[in-house]
Amino acid sequence: MIKETSMMLRNCSIIALFLILPAGSAFSQEAISQEAPPPPAAPPPETVTRSFSYGVTGAYGIMLNGAQEFSLPTVPTCCPGYSSTTGGGFIGGAEFDLPLSSNLDLVGRLVYQTSSATFTTDEPTTVRIDNQPVETAFRHTLTTSTSFLMLEPMLDYRFGERGLSIFGGVRLGTAMSGTYDEQEAFADPSLPYDYPDGTAVRNASSGDIPNMSGFQMGLVFGARYRLPMNSDGTLSLVPEVSFSPMFTNVVTDASWTISPIRIGLSILIDVMKVQREATPLKP
Repeated sequence: MIKETSMMLRNCSIIALFLILPAGSAFSQEAISQEAPPPPAAPPPETVTRSFSYGVTGAYGIMLNGAQEFSLPTVPTCCPGYSSTTGGGFIGGAEFDLPLSSNLDLVGRLVYQTSSATFTTDEPTTVRIDNQPVETAFRHTLTTSTSFLMLEPMLDYRFGERGLSIFGGVRLGTAMSGTYDEQEAFADPSLPYDYPDGTAVRNASSGDIPNMSGFQMGLVFGARYRLPMNSDGTLSLVPEVSFSPMFTNVVTDASWTISPIRIGLSILIDVMKVQREATPLKP
């Protein structure tokens, strides 16, 4: 009896084992088939850099006219010579910036400059009015108007991530045009005195400035600040101040230079490029 019971239990165990094994295998396969799919591969990283910038620039110029006993060659005058004076003018043109590093740009500008100035020199003299000597002066006046075309290659260094930068370079160009108007009159117009020809003005002349220099050279240096005008920072308003000392004379045989102090504004557009870094292929 005991032997029969033992055989029955063994047979039941074998049958149960054969029933459990297939069920476990099916469960395992179903669990594997329900695993989450692998995540998609991450896109390669992108780097956005500035390719170049371009725009327009404009400025008002305080024109420092440097002169020492200056007079226009070939123009008849009794003036002993004019001294330095200050005038005004405008400068405008195009700009192109090429980044050399994250903080350094190579800048090129092509600008057109206008300038006007009035020189005056008083020459003491004595005249007789009603047979009485009167101390006065002959006032020599020279009014000039000039224009120039200038190329300005420069380096622009930006401080960190801020918009402040300093720049410096050279100015190379040529005179485009120049006119003058010169005359001599008494410094005190109330004097009841006329020149022998019956007029209050003598040695009056006007025309093109003679012997203008075909080559102009100087320096330019200053500071500016970029103000972003859009969310991407690709459009900037750039106020600046600069000084441009000139080394060459306006006319070939007279001591006269025009060096502008510029207060200006530029509008620059950045052209960007996207670089995607390559990733190694997975086996």
